[in-house]
Amino acid sequence: MSENGGESRRGNGTEGPGTSSPEVADVLSLLAKERGLELRLVRRFERGDEGAYEVVTPAGHALVLKWIPWSEAAATAAAATARRLERLRGQGSPIPAQVASGRAGDVLFELQELAAGQPVQEVTESVLEQLLAAVAAQRGAGLGTPEDWWEFLIDGLFRDRAPLCRPSVLHGCTGPVEQLLRRLRKAALDAGPPRRVPDDVVHFDFGPANVLADRGRLTAILDWQSCRDGDAGYDLVTTDWDLAAWPKAAPGVRERLAQEIARTCDKGAVAGYAAHTVLRNLTWSYGTEWEEHIVRAGHAFLDRWATG
Repeated sequence: MSENGGESRRGNGTEGPGTSSPEVADVLSLLAKERGLELRLVRRFERGDEGAYEVVTPAGHALVLKWIPWSEAAATAAAATARRLERLRGQGSPIPAQVASGRAGDVLFELQELAAGQPVQEVTESVLEQLLAAVAAQRGAGLGTPEDWWEFLIDGLFRDRAPLCRPSVLHGCTGPVEQLLRRLRKAALDAGPPRRVPDDVVHFDFGPANVLADRGRLTAILDWQSCRDGDAGYDLVTTDWDLAAWPKAAPGVRERLAQEIARTCDKGAVAGYAAHTVLRNLTWSYGTEWEEHIVRAGHAFLDRWATG
């Protein structure tokens, strides 16, 4: 449940996060009443499909507020995410510090520092190396619960296993979408799991779209709400997809990224990661203006990583 400032430029099915019930005013009232947190609303970030709001304390300290409905499962997942992020922060990963979190009424809230920087507009060689270093820091930083990683990933091409990948929305699809769906599922079933038992933190939506930078220096990696234990090589593949589908890489950057993927990841696993990444994007684009673009880019991405 981690997000910060910035604007998303990907067509991910929504233009803004929306004000899910309860409304932000209700949440601010709850925090004041139950937690003694007096916060003033500044704005809602237009980012992705989850609500994130800039708020300020009476002392003028800028923070980011997010919340989700409270449940035991959500609280357990949020606690695990917090432990992973603390490990990564300890290794120098640019993740905004958590100021407060917990239950207030029927919501599970989180307050983070507002990170400096702007969304990355061009991935230079320097920016890429910083992204690679961030993924390297995720290696071995898991909580020791990656046993179902490969099963979770492959099964996720057939059943809804995560909010970011919902193959059920493609039920009954025809034409080019169905052709791509058949191809990527075959590619995933033909792939093989990583030879090592992975114990990494996987961001699960890693890439330039979720990064802030200031004059070429990475200042924040955002949107960790879907992170889990597994193989961090998955995050390298989603980064390559981001650069393939929404080109903004300087010359030579994707070649350097491909070298790192080949060096650190098993070839069979990469094919599965590529197929899963394409499916995720196919599910949100299905029936939208982005569908044709994603189908075309998806085939090209499978040609790159899942041939042979």
